[in-house]
Amino acid sequence: MGNDNVIVNRWLSQKERFADLMNGCLFQGRQVVLPDQLEKIDRGSELLVTGKEGAEKGVQRYRDVAMRWKDEAELMVLAVENQGRVHYAMPVRTMIYDGLTYAEQMEERWEKRGKDGNPLTRGEFLSHFQKTDRLCPVITLVFYYGSHPWDGSRDLHEMIFGKDMGRREEYLRKYIPNYRINLVDAERIPNIEMFQTDLQYVLGMIKCRGEKRKILDYVDANRSYFQQMNRDSYQALGVFLNSDKWLKGIELSEKKGEADVCKALEEIYEDGKMEGIAEGIEKGKAEGKAEGREEKLKELIMKKVQKGKSLEVIAEELEESVETIRRLI
Repeated sequence: MGNDNVIVNRWLSQKERFADLMNGCLFQGRQVVLPDQLEKIDRGSELLVTGKEGAEKGVQRYRDVAMRWKDEAELMVLAVENQGRVHYAMPVRTMIYDGLTYAEQMEERWEKRGKDGNPLTRGEFLSHFQKTDRLCPVITLVFYYGSHPWDGSRDLHEMIFGKDMGRREEYLRKYIPNYRINLVDAERIPNIEMFQTDLQYVLGMIKCRGEKRKILDYVDANRSYFQQMNRDSYQALGVFLNSDKWLKGIELSEKKGEADVCKALEEIYEDGKMEGIAEGIEKGKAEGKAEGREEKLKELIMKKVQKGKSLEVIAEELEESVETIRRLI
């Protein structure tokens, strides 16, 4: 697992922020999932699959972030897969993760079987699942924070058939179960105001990335937050902006673990202005030298013209093109 992925995973594993992401994406900002209803669960899923000949093969996958959500009426598994780049097999990947989570639930229920004293039927024994058992829903969000629009498949059917399907494909599609990803394209979320934690401010910065002036204006407009940005969000922002130089000058407060992004970005902006002024001066010097050279060259050409030399001869003597000589006359 790369360092960037570890940083983003830790950032989204904070319960308040995780609940905020789920509420914004699943419930349009309504406060349905509460932080104290969330329980972190083991991100690893593993299963022994037995083949027809009795041979067992282990299948193991690790999610990025996974929580169990339990209130008075609901019990669900909520998960997030973070992507900095487009994953063109994401529907299959999430299908495997979710399928393993469902299989684990079945195993857990099977281990608890018979405690109610009811005998198992042959069908229940064969299925390792009782008729009255119910599975908890599993919802996985794909949190994509890449800069390029997602151009990968969003469901299994698109991976199989593509976007252009003929008559035969349309017929077959009815018999092939589909699996759709729940894509959250961070840079292109239309309404970030529905988020209520600092997730809103970080998403706002993602929308501005690549445009320094917009970033500075956004930070200035939300100065109270960016003057005391917490450590995890500060590090995640470095990943999302994909540029170390934007944040390298920020020092964290040793006591509070906070960063003053406003001050650092202002200093970077001032440095950039000074660099621009210096570049302008050097450019002016170069242009001035070029103008001075042309004046001297023009003076030489006119002297040779007065002596009756042709343009071709003058060009050869001065090692210039005829077009340049003609332009300066």
